[in-house]
Amino acid sequence: MKLFGNILWIELRKVLRSRVPSFTALGFMLMPLIGALLIFIFKDPQLARQLGLLGTKANLVVGTADWPGYLTLMVEFTAIGGFFFFCLAISWTFGREFTDGTLKDLLAVPIPRFDIVMAKFTVVAFWCIAMILETFFTGLILGAVIQLPGGSLAIVLHGSGVMLVTALFSIILITPFAFFASLGRGYLLPIGLSILIAILGNLSIALGWGEYFPWAVPALYIQEAPLATISYTLVVLTGVAGIVSTYLWWMFADQNR
Repeated sequence: MKLFGNILWIELRKVLRSRVPSFTALGFMLMPLIGALLIFIFKDPQLARQLGLLGTKANLVVGTADWPGYLTLMVEFTAIGGFFFFCLAISWTFGREFTDGTLKDLLAVPIPRFDIVMAKFTVVAFWCIAMILETFFTGLILGAVIQLPGGSLAIVLHGSGVMLVTALFSIILITPFAFFASLGRGYLLPIGLSILIAILGNLSIALGWGEYFPWAVPALYIQEAPLATISYTLVVLTGVAGIVSTYLWWMFADQNR
């Protein structure tokens, strides 16, 4: 346990010394800002008309200019934007060892590779949770600033619960991208696949097959669509498959460069 703690601390220091977490935090911060701006515009029809295209966008995206509508918008932004930022986090955490040329040095250290892989996954989980908390508290502050009506503790707790469950789904579903980053020896393959999977997720929902496509489950959960047990099972199996495949790759793949 002490050895794993030391490895975890080393991986955490790698993240803290990089600029990538700052960029992801800034990107995540834009989501509550954009949501609050759209709600603010939607509240003022005259302002929406003056802003033209932006006002039209606000009318299309925003359901109601109150706390339930705002929290729903926040959850949707978190599900969409969060997936890409989470993929960036895990792709960088695993892919940097290849792009920086430090993989062989890391594997030469007398440390179980399972501990190295799990330390990286743990750091990514902490990273994603920090971004979620940043978005959540920023969103609450902005909602109070623009003085949204219809707020209550029950509504905020319900919205918070939906956001946390959606974020949990997203964190579980990004584990395969650690394998893609290892297989592609860098960032390009997982980032490219994240775009493809997002497209396939929207397509599966449009065709009515979303409950059988794991990466579409968070979006369906937000929409409160009826989900079968198989949907949640596929999410868990996808997460486990990502961890196992990544470990097996790090354990048995030919690390010749």
